[in-house]
Amino acid sequence: MWERVSGFFADNRRRIAGAVLVVFVLVVAIDLSRTVPRETRLAFDLGPDHDDVRAIELAYTCGDEAVEQARHRYPDGAPARLTDTLDLVPGRYEVRVDLVFVDGHVLTHEGHFVAPADGLVVVQWTD
Repeated sequence: MWERVSGFFADNRRRIAGAVLVVFVLVVAIDLSRTVPRETRLAFDLGPDHDDVRAIELAYTCGDEAVEQARHRYPDGAPARLTDTLDLVPGRYEVRVDLVFVDGHVLTHEGHFVAPADGLVVVQWTD
C-alpha cells in the first residue's frame, strides 16, 4: 500500500505542488481581504436647527484607536444632512460629532456603524 501512495506522489509531484500553491495563495488572499480598506459612505442628520450650525467636528475611532478627524465650516448654516466618505478596514467604528452653533454653544452627538457597508449608511445617534 505504501508503494502505491509513494508512487502516486512521485508520479504527481508537480501537480500536487501546484495545487498546494493555489490553496496557499487563496488562504493568504482571504486573510488579506479582511485588512484592505474599503470605501464607506456615511450620512448624519443634523436636525431642525442645522441652519444655526456654523462648524462641525467629526472624530472617528475604532476601539481605542483614533482613525480619522475632520472639521467642516458653514458660514451660512450647515445642510440638513452631512455626508462623508472614508476608506476604512472592516470593523465597528464610533463617531463623535460636535456641532458648533452661531451663538457659540456646542452640541455633541455620538453614534456607531459597521464598515464596510453597501450604499449610504445613515448614522443613528446613541445619546
